Amino acid sequence: MKVIFLDFDGVLNSEKYVQNCGEYGVVIDPTRMLLLKQVIDATDANIVLSTSWREHWEKKSSECSATGKQIDAIFAEYGLSIFDKTPKLHLRRELEIKHWINEHSNIDNFVVLDDMFLGAEFLEGHFVKTSNYHDGLDETNVKEAIEILRR
Repeated sequence: MKVIFLDFDGVLNSEKYVQNCGEYGVVIDPTRMLLLKQVIDATDANIVLSTSWREHWEKKSSECSATGKQIDAIFAEYGLSIFDKTPKLHLRRELEIKHWINEHSNIDNFVVLDDMFLGAEFLEGHFVKTSNYHDGLDETNVKEAIEILRR
């Protein structure tokens, strides 16, 4: 199984997009969703939420908060679904990702898409850093993620 550990803010949206749309809450830029879809279409990877927004989402839709249901609906618009989420261990994000990986023995490869630098050694060669909330996911990030997942 291939996995994308996905952050939202600074990956699926940007400061520019949020300011221009004038909304708050789960704000996802459609152009960034199309870029994410390119990665998934090219690699058949599963999405695992590592974003702080994951606390609103559950595998069973009936257990999601209204925000979690909104997240599911947005992904469904693009023919995408969320496979799972990292646990909330009150640790650094990279340690929560490592915990999830250690709990799943069927991972062939993974990539982390995030705008924060996650410097853990086990992420070397598996991390794509977007532009610090300025622009979000871009074509260069998409190519890099696909390359990582195809290894």
